[in-house]
Amino acid sequence: MTGLGPLEQRVEPRTWGERSDPTGPRELCEGSDQWGPRHSYRESLMIRALTRRLEGKRVLNAGSGAGSLSMRLLEKGLDVTSMDASEPSIERLAAELARSFPGRHAPVLLSDIGEMPFADAEFDGVVCGEVLEHLDDERPAVAEIARVLRPGGVLVATVPANPWRYDWFDHWVGHRRRYTADGLNDLLLSGGFERVEVSGWGFPLSGLFYRVVYRRLMRRRLERTVPGQLGDDSASARWLSHAVRPIFELDTLFLGRRPGYFGLLAISHAPEIKTQSQKAR
Repeated sequence: MTGLGPLEQRVEPRTWGERSDPTGPRELCEGSDQWGPRHSYRESLMIRALTRRLEGKRVLNAGSGAGSLSMRLLEKGLDVTSMDASEPSIERLAAELARSFPGRHAPVLLSDIGEMPFADAEFDGVVCGEVLEHLDDERPAVAEIARVLRPGGVLVATVPANPWRYDWFDHWVGHRRRYTADGLNDLLLSGGFERVEVSGWGFPLSGLFYRVVYRRLMRRRLERTVPGQLGDDSASARWLSHAVRPIFELDTLFLGRRPGYFGLLAISHAPEIKTQSQKAR
């Protein structure tokens, strides 16, 4: 980790799912990035990967955070359940879903991803975006996702890539690690998944945006605000973000490129026939 100075230490990292601080790093960073072009592009990659392979409509967003992915999946006509370990995030998402999808059945639950309150084989698909890297031990979460997927069900997950890129921002938002493609592949296989595909994404524009624009934006917002607060997102910044979003599709031409990618996109499937040990997890 490099570049961790007094400014970045003003907001200390916290444990994933800590419920006491509604202005903690996870909520703050999600609030600032959920409308950004990099975030929107990553979600688009996940949605495409899921809908091309999904058989059925029951989808779990495991670690839903601010909930933008849940809302986009609901707009696709899918039956979406959202869960997260952050109480402020869950409360905000439940309120937003009630406003945006009145009368729609879209459960939102507070839960630990390593011990979810769902039946075995309850979902046809699971999305898990930028979650595993926050966990001290991600293996129980992977096993739980495998448990709640029906035989043959699909998992689409994203994580930050390249351990050597770990910096002050990863530390600040509570990342425990960044992943290699081989490491993520092994993690999913050991958790009971099959047909694992791991691709790098984010070259060249997403990674460039993160380094040149987003991290600098966070530094400036830290400099001008009090500890623990990042201030409101301006309407002009949101407009600019939507305006430049189509350009990020250029990154699609370079999916899987090594080196140079910013994140990893993993697509994997629960076994068609689960073993007794997998059923007992």
